[in-house]
Amino acid sequence: MVGVTASALMGVMNPLLGRLGSLLEREDVNLQGVHRQVIFLREELRSMSTTLEMVSESEEASLQIKEWMGQLRELSYDVEDCIDIFMHRLGHVATCSGFIQKIISKVITLKAHYHIGIQINELKERVMEVSDRRKRYKIDPSTLSPKSVAIDPRLPALYEEADRLVGIDRQIDKLVQWLNDGISLHTQRKVVSIVGFGGLGKTTLANQVFQKVRSQFNCTAFVSMTRSPNVTKILSDTLLQFLKSSPVTEDQNQHIARLQEDLYLKTLEYSQLVKMNRDYLQNKRYLVIIDDLWSKQAWKEVQCAFPQNNNASKIITTTRIEDVAKYCSIPHKEYIYPMMPLDSDDSKSLFLKRIFYHKDDCPLELKEVTDDILRKCHGLPLAIVNIASLLATKPICKREWERVRNSLGSANEQDHQLELVKRILFLSYSDLPHYLKICFLDLSIFPEDHVIGRLCLIRKWIAEGFIAEQQGQRLEDTAENYFGELINRNMIEPVGTDYSGRPRACRVHDIMFDLIISLSVKENFVTIMDNHKLTPSVNKIRRLSLQGNCAEQSLWLGANSLSQVRSFTVFGDVGKIPSLLNFHILRVLDIQNCPTLEDRDIENIGSLSHLRYISLYNSNIGKIPSQIGRLQHLQTLDLRATRIKELPATIAQLHQLVRLCVPNGVGLPNGIGDMTALEELSMLDASKNSPEVVQELGNLTKLKVLGIKWCGDNAINDEGSFKKSLISSFSNLGERNLHSLRIDTTERCSMDFLFDSLCPRPLLTNLVILIEEVGGGDVDVLKDLPALRCLQIFTTEYPQESLTISPNGFQCLEDFHFRPSMYMKKKKGMMSLIFEAGAMPRLNRLWFRFVVHDTLSTYGANFDFGISLLSSLKCLWVSINCRGSMVWEVEAAKATITNAAALLPNCPRHEIHIFGEEEMVEDEEHKEDGGTADQPDG
Repeated sequence: MVGVTASALMGVMNPLLGRLGSLLEREDVNLQGVHRQVIFLREELRSMSTTLEMVSESEEASLQIKEWMGQLRELSYDVEDCIDIFMHRLGHVATCSGFIQKIISKVITLKAHYHIGIQINELKERVMEVSDRRKRYKIDPSTLSPKSVAIDPRLPALYEEADRLVGIDRQIDKLVQWLNDGISLHTQRKVVSIVGFGGLGKTTLANQVFQKVRSQFNCTAFVSMTRSPNVTKILSDTLLQFLKSSPVTEDQNQHIARLQEDLYLKTLEYSQLVKMNRDYLQNKRYLVIIDDLWSKQAWKEVQCAFPQNNNASKIITTTRIEDVAKYCSIPHKEYIYPMMPLDSDDSKSLFLKRIFYHKDDCPLELKEVTDDILRKCHGLPLAIVNIASLLATKPICKREWERVRNSLGSANEQDHQLELVKRILFLSYSDLPHYLKICFLDLSIFPEDHVIGRLCLIRKWIAEGFIAEQQGQRLEDTAENYFGELINRNMIEPVGTDYSGRPRACRVHDIMFDLIISLSVKENFVTIMDNHKLTPSVNKIRRLSLQGNCAEQSLWLGANSLSQVRSFTVFGDVGKIPSLLNFHILRVLDIQNCPTLEDRDIENIGSLSHLRYISLYNSNIGKIPSQIGRLQHLQTLDLRATRIKELPATIAQLHQLVRLCVPNGVGLPNGIGDMTALEELSMLDASKNSPEVVQELGNLTKLKVLGIKWCGDNAINDEGSFKKSLISSFSNLGERNLHSLRIDTTERCSMDFLFDSLCPRPLLTNLVILIEEVGGGDVDVLKDLPALRCLQIFTTEYPQESLTISPNGFQCLEDFHFRPSMYMKKKKGMMSLIFEAGAMPRLNRLWFRFVVHDTLSTYGANFDFGISLLSSLKCLWVSINCRGSMVWEVEAAKATITNAAALLPNCPRHEIHIFGEEEMVEDEEHKEDGGTADQPDG
């Protein structure tokens, strides 16, 4: 554990060293010995960072070393706080050129240097104490225990009895089919990769497939990798297994015996082993399993020992990292098998068979608690098996099972049967680089099972200073890469995707979440208060997360300083929150779904001069104080789902603000055009803003994301002036960075005025339109947007005419949503979409709705949307409105869609959703209206 603790601490230390270096580059840090003192701090901390590198290679250490690391962690935080305060004071120095102003600025600068000089002297004394302690403890490689060689927790999976496995038959059949493909022909070596989160059963699956097909190969081997693999040993093991598995003649026995002796007794070089493997396999059909690959480099070093002969040889790799799987399978990327969790039936079967040997033997009183336990396991076979094994040793009674269920939420370290699950999850965490560890620990501030928005998360990482600057790359792009790497390593689970294929959000698996919490508490990363419970800590509070009912928290918080808190998050109704005056260096203020939050709770928000991120999402706030204009470092202001109707004029003073999100109906002040750092503005309600404000949008040349709403009957400006101002601004923005636009109107109006007047066409990639009704002409206007990749159209009515999508236009569109309201005001609806041959040639995802009875009445039972013509389609969602329809009509529609999807080359995943069943008609009722209950012949 100590190695991981040191590694996480390096995630704090490394950014700090960078900040100290940047501080030294400033010309104004050269007074009263401050420069020399900063150099001293940097060099001492750099030396300690080197020691941390050594400690991170160890798993065990004395209590003294652990104490030293804890003191170093707190020291690092305090040094960073000192830098923040100093830089903030320098930031208040005026830049005016007048003589008096220069004198005032000089005085402020001298005062800032005086204060930081005092603080750095105090920090210097602490640094020397920590450094002396390191020397006294003799912390060097010779005093540290090397990482122990533990029994590989995957080994039991290799000897699992097939008759005790559940939900694996279909997976085995699929992989066997891939391996048998071309086996009778002289094809080249093929690599099949199994990828998935730790604990899903990759090793078990690979071994079962191995046992099933090994007889078809001349020689076989199954080897397991480690995070830091000894490649020479692995290649030696593969050759030994190849030799043992191959049938040999009497004449070959002597040669084989000498070769085996060399492998057992001699230390052979990597190049020798590569050649020996290649020579032996050159004319053989071989099968090798390489289990648990952690890196592309490891694959590079191992795979070259297995020749590309024309004997239909096969390699199976397992990995937790998607990029590694793709790299291994080149050029056969279609042979990547993603492991999925067990479904509820298989989970229950596996769980109960481990305890009772037959699921029907489970007492009825245990059904509810069984379901609770399995929900926490989320279909992870390894978790299910180990928890079942734990329960198998205990009395079969509800109280005992409930105790185990409750322990899953608290990660009870005394339940040794759970250690296997924890170890596998811990291995994944240990493998993270330093910069990802600190981002990963930040997930501990969220409640269990919380869906965490991708964009909100990465913006908080930036605000906290977790994202290091990389040359030529924006911080947000770097943060996106960090998020993607955590997804790729299966550390977090993606939730939904946007038009670009990126996850919209993520969720942390419950078992992994327990690990994060335990690590965060040990690292003093977060202090969590939940339902009157507090994570204990003797250190300063660095991050505070309030969750659940914390009405009595004031007694504790009043006795503890919040001045060092960097991040304050609130989830739900927690009662009275602490006064913002208690926070001195707060960077992140995130209050979500808190109905008791009142205007007076944020009246002192202007005092939080270090704030970079504010979210008051779905709270009861109705007014933002004018002092918010003081927050000169603020980058994100999220006020969605609040009661706010107007923003103060001082909002225009936030020149560093990048994202401004407000609820519908908010009035923006004049001067919005001065906020030139804005990249996102949503929503701008034209009915509450003057033409001058709309005109000022054109000054926001960095704007990438814009939301606009208007309603002609209550706008404060007439429709003509509004459109003129909007076109002027939009023309200016469209020539620059704008790539995502949302248009929301309750009117039946055409898009012609907005898009027809623009030349050249704006390079929008994402367009969302909410409108009363859309016609064919509106679609024609949009089809020539040259860069459009995602188009979403939401209407309150179904179209009165079919919308035909022709092959002309929409050449880049990948994601198309056409979603009329499920509940119509008018009673007449028509078929919604018809795709002609060649339409939307790059479309990957399609989601649309239609009224089944109106469609069949107009076009007959053999209607065709043209879905089978969308050759690039990979995902299809169709919602069928059953209003006024009969059962046979719904079944005919479902069959038509399913058959059309089956004709597509990519075999798209398709889902059909039914709604409006309560408005379906009985057959007899339809007969009385002159119809027929029978399905028509044609």
